[in-house]
Formats: sequence, C-alpha cells, structure tokens
Amino acid sequence: MRLFCKLHILVMSAWALASVTTAADQIYSPPRAAVKDTRSPQKVCEHPIYCDGPILRAIQLGGVFDSDKTFIDMPTRKPVSDIVHAFGKLPLNATRGQLSAFVHDNFYPAGSDVVEVELEDWNDDPPFLKGIVDPVLRGYGLSLHNQWKTLGRKRDTSFLCAGCESSLLPVNHTFIASGSKTTREFRYWNTYYVELGLLQSGLYKTARGVLQNLLDTIALYGFVPSGGRIYYTDRTEPPLLALMVKTYFEATQDLDFVTAALPLLKRELAYWDEYRSVNVTYTRNTTDASLGKRDHIEVVTSKTTTFGPNLFSTAIFNRYAYLRPETYSSDYTIAKTSFSGPSLFSTALSYGSLYAATESGTFPSIQYANRYTATIGPSLFSTALNRRQLNLPEDNPFAAFTKDQLCVLGSVNINSTIPVNLNSILYQAEIIVANLTSIVNRYEVDGESDMYRKRAEERLKTMLDLTYNPDTGLFADYNLGLGQQSDVWSVNSLWPSWAIGNALPANHKKRALENIAQLHDKFPGGLPNTYYNTSLSWDYPNIKPPLQHMAIRSADAAEKSLGSDNSTVYAPYKGTAAKIAQSTIETAFCNWYTTGGSIPGVLNSYGSNSKSSSGVSLGSFTIGPDGNVVTETNAESQGDFTWTTGITIWLLNQYKSQLRIPSCPNIKLNLVNKVCKKRTRSVRRSHSLNK
Repeated sequence: MRLFCKLHILVMSAWALASVTTAADQIYSPPRAAVKDTRSPQKVCEHPIYCDGPILRAIQLGGVFDSDKTFIDMPTRKPVSDIVHAFGKLPLNATRGQLSAFVHDNFYPAGSDVVEVELEDWNDDPPFLKGIVDPVLRGYGLSLHNQWKTLGRKRDTSFLCAGCESSLLPVNHTFIASGSKTTREFRYWNTYYVELGLLQSGLYKTARGVLQNLLDTIALYGFVPSGGRIYYTDRTEPPLLALMVKTYFEATQDLDFVTAALPLLKRELAYWDEYRSVNVTYTRNTTDASLGKRDHIEVVTSKTTTFGPNLFSTAIFNRYAYLRPETYSSDYTIAKTSFSGPSLFSTALSYGSLYAATESGTFPSIQYANRYTATIGPSLFSTALNRRQLNLPEDNPFAAFTKDQLCVLGSVNINSTIPVNLNSILYQAEIIVANLTSIVNRYEVDGESDMYRKRAEERLKTMLDLTYNPDTGLFADYNLGLGQQSDVWSVNSLWPSWAIGNALPANHKKRALENIAQLHDKFPGGLPNTYYNTSLSWDYPNIKPPLQHMAIRSADAAEKSLGSDNSTVYAPYKGTAAKIAQSTIETAFCNWYTTGGSIPGVLNSYGSNSKSSSGVSLGSFTIGPDGNVVTETNAESQGDFTWTTGITIWLLNQYKSQLRIPSCPNIKLNLVNKVCKKRTRSVRRSHSLNK
C-alpha cells in the first residue's frame, strides 16, 4: 500500500478533538455559491527530455535509477537534438542495460551543474546567539548556524557544449540547497524558512541573493516555480514571496531592493488571479447581534482562489500523459492502479489523456482529467475527483486507514475547493504589496495601493462568508461543487489567525487559541496536520516544522489580539505560542542529538549509533501514540532540513528569554560536567514551579 500512497497528497482529514465542534453540531450553513471558472488553461513544460516524451518515459519506467529525480538532474553531454536522434535508434523494447548505456553516453552525472560555494557574508558569531546564555542551547544554535556553510550552491554550466542543456534554472545568485541528497536546487516555499534563519544569522547578502533568484524566475515565467529545475516550471507553491520581501525589508531597510522587487510581486499576484481564480456569486449575509438573527442583504460576485488550474487545456488533450518527472514511476503506478470500484485506468484513462498536475498547495496534490469521461467509463469529475466521505474509524482515531479508504484517484479536488490557507496567504500578500507600494511612493496617495487593499478586503469578506463558521468560531475549506464547508478540518485552517490577525472576529481568536493549546497538550512532540494515520507524509504521525511555525505565529497573534482578556475560560491558554516554540525546538534538538549532535566541552555524543559528528536537522519528525516525538538515530535520513534549520534558529532568537534546556523523551543527555547537570536540574525545577 505504501508503494502506491506515499505521495505528498493534500488530504484534509478531521480531528475528533473534544474542543472542535463536530460536523453534526455545526448548525450554520454558509451560502450556496454559483461558480464561473475564469482560470486560463494551465501551461505545461514540454522539454523533450526533462519534462515529457519517450526518452523520459523509457528511462523512468525502465528501472535505470532508484530515484526518478536522478535522471532529470543530469546535464546533457551532447546537444538535445542529437540525443533525441540517438534515442530513436534504440529498439522499441530497449533493455535496462541498453538504456543505461544510452544515459552514460549522453549525460553527465546528476548534479554536475551545481557547485558548492562559500557564503560571502559568513560570520562566526551570529547575532541570534546574543542573550542565549545556557551552554546547551547556545551550542545547539551555533551548530545550526554552521550548517549554512555547507549548503551554499551556485549554478555552473560552463562545461556544457553548444546545444547541451541542464535542467537547472538559470539563477545568478547563491541559493541554499534544501538538504536532502536528491534535492540539488532551491524550493519555493522552503526558501521562506531558509530566509528566516539566514536573517537571524546575520547573512543579509546571502538572504538577498536567495530572494533575488525567486524574483528572477518571475521575470522569466510569470510566477515562482515549485523548485529551481525546468520540470517544476508548470507548477508553483504557496505564494510566500511577498512575506519574504517584507521580512527582509524589516531586517535591512533595503528600500532599493523593495523598489525593484515590487513590480515582480505584483506580477506573481496577477498569475494567481489569471490561472487560479474563479468568480463566485452568492447571497451575502449579515448578523444582527442584538436581534440574534442573520439577514440576507445582497447578492455579490467575488473572485476567490483555488490551488488547482483549469485542466481543460488543448496542450493536455494533445498528449498521452503528463506525469511528474521527478516521481514519474510512482505517478504512473497510481494512474494504472485502482483499489476500489471499477478500474478507472482501463475503462476511462486508457482512452484519453491523463494529466497529473502537482499544483501548488501546502503540499503537492494530484489531479486527473480526461476529456472522454462523459461518455466512457465513470465520470472522473463527478465521481472520482469529488472528495468522498471517508469512513473514519470511530473506535480508534489513530488506526491506519485501509487502502480502500485512501487510495482513490482524485481523493482531493483542488480545482473546486476554496482553501483557507491559500486565501489567507494571498490576503497577506495583497496587504504587503499595498503597504510596500505606499512606502516606495513615499506614502503619497496612490490608487494602486488602494486597489490591492480593496482586493484584500473583498477576499476577507468572501472567506468570512464562505469558509468561516460563526457558531464555532472556526474556518474550514469550502467545497464549490457541493456548496458547503468541508466536514473535515486541518491545522491549516488556523492560518487566518496569523495572516489576517485583528481583522478576524474575536470569537475566532478565542477558539483558535483554545484549539491550538489543546492540540499541544495532546501532541507535545508537535502538532500533526491531521488527526488520522493515513500513511501519507502530511498526516499523523508525521510532523512538519513549517506547520509548527504557522501554529506558533497563529497562537501568538491570537494571544496578542485577545489582550487583557483573562476570562476563566481563556486565561489558561496564554503562553501557548511559547510552549509550542519550546516543544518545536526540543523535537528538532532531540533528533539532532541522536543523529550525532554534540557540543565540545558541554554535551557528549549520544551513542555508537550516531554516524555523524555534527547531527542533522530532519525535515520531518514522527510522534508516538503518547504524542511525544520518536527520535531518529539514522543520520542518513533524508529530508528538506533547511526549513528545520531556519525555523529553529528563528525560534531560538524569538523566544530566547523563555526557553529552557531541551528535554528528550526517554533519552538522557550526556552532559560533560556537573556544572551543566546542576544547571539542567535547576532550570527544570524552575520550570515546574512556574507551571
């Protein structure tokens, strides 16, 4: 089952927490919205080697490499036209050996186009360490800072012949490798968390170059691709670049950079408007608090945004299939496999074209479209692509789902869903662009700033109308096809608390803080995106640092907006952001320690299982049934650890005065001397007295 399901599919499962009102108790029904699809057809990458075509298909399905990403990261030794011609001479059923020889003759090793570089602005004494006096936390922070030295990369294609090509995008500045062995380029939303750490480390020039690379891709493609390779240029990720520019400006006051970046930020917003937005028409409601009733006041048409593209594209119809090049073989397997009901592949997809779009989302999602489904086989759009009701295990919410419950093509319909997290991020981006426009224009009255603010205000109104439940004080994604809010909930639905802040109803702030606090009590090792064990990467028991960061920012914003509200109900939840910050640092620290982390003169290594002398920052963590982190001892574990490094450095700086020495479940820290041990005991005793 894991072979077919181990893709980062966005599955919005529910928590059966007592603090979250169940669907049956949610009396409120949002307006039913009529939809007009205004999205332009999705553009696709058509490179004959790195994106699509018989060469890619043969190599990826021929078992030449263990990882599909290896081949598409190999620069060509010969002009592409010559390679296409040479491939045409191979037999139709070429053996693995013949394919391997073909690759060896025509391609350089994977990653030959990337070179390690020193960071020009490197410093040995990062500013975030000031004020951190505990030797364990200070030593850990310095170890994280030193990781940047090994992660600087630049593009080098100077060795390529005329007509030879690389899949690496032509970026001109140093970028930070994400950390995993197979990731040899930047990744879009990962860069935000990298930037957080770089700025706290005082690496301002490197941070500027990292952002400039993203801006340069907008100039080339009109948006930021998911990653720095050509096969990512038909998809994007959550549009956090405006937030990155704002964060950089706040740290540096570099107005020249903002002035140059602003037109490109506006172009990215225009991309989301053209390729991802739909018009929804519905009756807007208002609530009269004094009368306790809701009145219909007006019929409005508003533009809102989905993660999915317009799939009905001529480019799609004229192709046999489009599968993600970097996960080609696993996508192909899923496309040909049906675990329940009629075989979608044999009855429908084999007669038409298959499009697997890993479009933007908090994580990639798969969408399948077929122009023949109206007459042949089951209708993918009315049946498979509409998210079906899952039979959730009532007796044991931690029980793994069965393959029949999970592995169905199109289990998530990103095309017909208004996602809370995406629209919160876009609201934030529109406000940032409006504010930066005012700053660049020296705060003179200008219509452009007002335009972006009005767009943000209208987006917020639509979110409150369609995705907010005033009875529960919670947000949920809105299903455009069904005309109702999703009956399942994810921690991503807390994103408005951070992005929108004071513009949200007080009821939401209180309920959001309450839910975050109770989730932390239940899962002290980290908040899972969902409550259910689906075997998928973004569900329980997997923990992702970016979502911990979002929860901390959301809790902090909710606490600040509640101000002096010390009611009996909500007073116990004050300080939730700091508690999650502490547990997030502990989760990262414990895995760093058990994979070889040590601090000279302070902390000895964990044991003989550690194969690294410095420890690693894993990109994903696991929690056990008790909610505590399960520590990893394999230093070779892969993961995009730069987001963990960046987030942890940011937390160390942000919460330095509130942090205590990390405590690892079932693991004793091998401290070097008694002074450290006494300090550990005193800090823990002090912490227990403050509870």
